[in-house]
Parts: sequence; C-alpha cells; structure tokens
Amino acid sequence: MKPKLSLYETDIKNPWRTLGMTELLNYLVNSGEFDVSYHQEKFSACRGERGAVIYYNDKKIYLDMWDYEAPTHTDEVFKGNFDLIIKLQKKYIEDSKIEEECIKRNRYLSFTKEERFDFFKKIVPWTFFPSRMMKKFIGNEDMIEANLLRKISIPIERLAFFCGKDWRCRRFIKQRLISENIPYLMSDQETNTLPLKEDEYLNWMMTSKYGLVIHGRGGWMAEGKNRREIDYMMLKKPLLLNYKPHYYNPLIEGKHYIYVDPNTSFKNIETMYNIEEIARNGYQWYKDNASPEGVVKTFLQIMNDRKF
Repeated sequence: MKPKLSLYETDIKNPWRTLGMTELLNYLVNSGEFDVSYHQEKFSACRGERGAVIYYNDKKIYLDMWDYEAPTHTDEVFKGNFDLIIKLQKKYIEDSKIEEECIKRNRYLSFTKEERFDFFKKIVPWTFFPSRMMKKFIGNEDMIEANLLRKISIPIERLAFFCGKDWRCRRFIKQRLISENIPYLMSDQETNTLPLKEDEYLNWMMTSKYGLVIHGRGGWMAEGKNRREIDYMMLKKPLLLNYKPHYYNPLIEGKHYIYVDPNTSFKNIETMYNIEEIARNGYQWYKDNASPEGVVKTFLQIMNDRKF
C-alpha cells in the first residue's frame, strides 16, 4: 500500500512565486510513490506564503522554502503542533548550543527549555533546486553540453566567475577573487542590473573550469544556500563553495565540493584536489538528492528515519 500524501493544491500552483515550491511538490505528486489527495489548509505565519502544509499518512509536516528564519522560526509555527518541519535553509546547530542561541537571541523564552529543545529537534534540512534557466535540462543532464553549445569539447576560458548581488557578506572573498583575475560581476534582478543575458550566463558557466558559488545572506538559524550549487553539479563542474551547506544527506567537503576562503590560491586548487573526481561526486550527489527521483527518494528517507 502506498503512503498517503495530502497537499494544498494552491501551493503547487504557487501564486506567490515561491522559488522551488512548484517543482519540489510536483516531484512528489508525479512520482507515483504516493496516494495523493488535497486539503484546504494554508498555515498563517510571518512569510507563511513561503511554506506548505503536507500530511504524510497521519503526520503533519511543514515545508519551509524561504531563505531566512521565517516562517519556521515564528511563534505560530512553534505552536503549530507539527510532527516535522522541513526547512530547506536549515542552519546546522549542535544540540548543546540550542539553549544558548535562544537566550542570546531572546527567542522562544516564553516556552520551557524542554519545549525549545523538542521544537529544534523537529527541524531537518532536505534538498535544494536549480535556477530557472537550468530547469529545462532536468532529466536530460547528460546532454547539457550538446544542447547548450552543440560541441563535444567545451573550451575553458577562465578559472571561475561570480555574478550576483554585492551583499556585504560576499565582500570578504570579493577582493581575493579580483586579485586572482576571477571576474566578479554585480547583478540585481530587482533593478534589472544584469551584466549577462541568460544564454551568456550559461556559456560562462560552461566555459569556466570551476563552479564558484558564494553564500547568500541567510539569517538566524537560516543558511545561505544558493541555487548555483545545483546548477554547477548538473553541469558536472568541480564546485567551489565559501560556506559549508547543511543537507539531510551531507555534501562533503573535499569529496563533493572544495571549500574556499579569502586565503585560497585558486590557481593552485588543481594541484591540491582531484577535480575530475570531485565533479563526478558532485554530479552523483545531485542525482541522488536533487534530481526529481533524488528528491522523492530523500523525502521517503526522512519519513522512514522518523518512523512515520
């Protein structure tokens, strides 16, 4: 007998344009692994439009897609009687640090210490999703090179590049990139400041040796994961990250990606790592955890681990 899965259909239609929500929910619905039905429950909380209520058999689950601490870290969700909270941008925290963080941030202090601990233990990470421009290649990843450039051999034109918002948190590594002649392009879709058109961006990604990703802003108990992680793994590029993301199935430093910081000599990376192996491992992690099949598999893994 298939497990029962019930969702709010409007979350799948996603009028709020929450990034990744339609894709992840459709992966579950269309997988054939569940007996799917629909309910009418939209949970009300700060940034509640960025979350979805999912029922798995008799368990009530909250899926939080947002980049920052809300909606998970609100009193409404705390008191929402959820059996599990899946927060894509969950930040890793040791059990021994939970109470210290709550006191330091003056959060949840109207609840008991035991209630705070139990709440945090309900929260798990899961997977992530690619950018819009890569969605068309999902399920056809092995043909990306041919589809993009119609070539078998892709010439490498640069070590790496960055293109994105020039947030303060990114400036710690910015000067290092510039000093090593790695392009740092500032863009902002909200103001239509786009130095590269979509086809140009894809070309730059394909013609870079490494897939460089710089973390987003994040927040208290929220990571700064970036869709480019998934994009570059789909492209089979060795992934360079200046942060250590927290996934349900770990993305392992030195195996799936290379950690970089302002002291990194980017020109010497190739002498320190087997970059072809890291690219292969990253692609396999994507297939196992972030492809449509991988998303469903890891969702079921979480349900089984929780004995739901």
